[in-house]
Amino acid sequence: MRAVNIHPASYSAATAGRFPPSIYRHAALLIGIVGLLLRLAFALLPLDAHLILLEDDAWMVTAIARNAALGLGITADGINPTTGFQPLHPLTIGTLPFLIAPDALDAGFSASLALCALLASLACWPLWSLARRLGGDHAGLIAVTLYALNPTIIRLTINGMETALGLLLLLTLFAAFYALDLRRLPQILLLALLTALAILARLDASLAFAAISATLGLQLLQVAQAAPGSLRDRLAGMLPGLGRLVSYCAVTLLLLLPYFSFNYIIGGRIGPSSGAALAFMQSYRGSFYLTNGLSAFYQNSAIYLDWLPSLWFKLILVIGAVIGLLRLLGRRLGQALPLLLFIPVPPLYYGYYLQQIRERYFVGLSAILIILLAWAAAECLRRRPTRSSVAAISGTLLVIIGLNCYEAIGFYQRMRTHAELTQPTSYQAALWIRDNLPADALIGAKNSGIYQYYSGHTVLNIDGKLNHEILPMLEQRTLLDYLRRQSVEYLVDRENTMAHHVMFYSRQFGEAPYHRTPSLSERIAIYGRIAANTLGADLPLVLDDQRSFTPIRPFSDAAEIIARFERPNDSTNPVVVYRLKPTTEPGAP
Repeated sequence: MRAVNIHPASYSAATAGRFPPSIYRHAALLIGIVGLLLRLAFALLPLDAHLILLEDDAWMVTAIARNAALGLGITADGINPTTGFQPLHPLTIGTLPFLIAPDALDAGFSASLALCALLASLACWPLWSLARRLGGDHAGLIAVTLYALNPTIIRLTINGMETALGLLLLLTLFAAFYALDLRRLPQILLLALLTALAILARLDASLAFAAISATLGLQLLQVAQAAPGSLRDRLAGMLPGLGRLVSYCAVTLLLLLPYFSFNYIIGGRIGPSSGAALAFMQSYRGSFYLTNGLSAFYQNSAIYLDWLPSLWFKLILVIGAVIGLLRLLGRRLGQALPLLLFIPVPPLYYGYYLQQIRERYFVGLSAILIILLAWAAAECLRRRPTRSSVAAISGTLLVIIGLNCYEAIGFYQRMRTHAELTQPTSYQAALWIRDNLPADALIGAKNSGIYQYYSGHTVLNIDGKLNHEILPMLEQRTLLDYLRRQSVEYLVDRENTMAHHVMFYSRQFGEAPYHRTPSLSERIAIYGRIAANTLGADLPLVLDDQRSFTPIRPFSDAAEIIARFERPNDSTNPVVVYRLKPTTEPGAP
């Protein structure tokens, strides 16, 4: 039961006499080194730039890594255990800077980014291997070029989080599927080990696990159909392959059992608290759109498409690309079956289950799109190995690289002037907390990463991503009671954001409909109604709406502002430090 291979030489035979294969390998290596230098340059940018370009989650994960290095356990706030993260990177590689210099916060964060740069650069190897196996030397070189010189992928992977390691292990897993002899049990077990590591690096690699398992199952059926003899003989012939497939799945799950057990013991569910919290918070009216999953393709980090004038142009381009691949490669696309099975699942999961369309969630998808694009370009060169074809392909690559660079510059300019830019101000507030609040003060924050990392205080996460105790409080609307039970004295975040969060999820500020996370079947029904309404139907959408909530008392009854920090592009919603009033204070709810 072995993955079908295409010998790479069959795709470069047209030019084999002109350039030996080593030329392509050396060129890919050189471009990979250039990509490494670009990634290290990004990692070593000053903190002011990273506060603009990176998400607050970068500091959440780095805080977990630092606490692990300090021997505080698997915790974001330094006290309470957390399940709300992808475990492999922050508990292994991410700890290295803080094992050496635990108190060097700025240098430790830069070193963490530099490690991400190394991991993201190593991903060139399995990327090259996959592209070369499918489309030959040309495809390998083109794929490395598009990946290594892509500034958007650089920004999304050099982020202090698990993205770089997750991408490396995802691509390595797919490359191993093709390279290993899966008729041998030891190599099946090696594939299971790589699968478990990839899932521990990023849980969405479980989608690759499903794609590989499905591919092995389909190959098993093909073997049975092609075998001579009676049905009984065919079924008997399937048993060895079926045993290997079962072994692969069983060993993978067995290796993951400690992680799932930890999550269940700590948080009462096998998945991370972050996924449950995101699914809950993104399940109100205003989060459900038919284009959620499609955005993964429109906003992919392989090719910048936002320059197109409308959604319809983007849709036509995506459909045209699919048709072009089918016409160009035909049945040979079946050689990439596990990659093809993987492609639609992240958009479905993130777009329509979690209502999340963050670009970094789709880096693995973008890498696969790069492989397919490189394969198609190599096929064009194979069919027409002329100078004009080389010039056309080279020009197309330059255009793609140029568009991606244009997007990177535009992204920085947009973020620098964006009204929601908060992290530079959060950093100032974290330093103020470090210097002005009592050392034993307990603080609550919705976007807690920068405060957990820089404030030197215990900062509880109160949106549920890093704190499994929060989601039941949000469902029961007892957040204010929870904060007081935990002896939280201060709150820090954007003024209106924090006030709305606490008031909406606290009964003291008025009634609101009970809300829970919709089930999968309920989500399917919701999107079905939206689709029908788009076509002219008038079906009711029973969705809770946070915007309909009107508090019966001001937030000032529960908390007072003791420090205010103006954000650079929006003076109406500054970052503030609240002091939470005790219930004994007159007027406190």
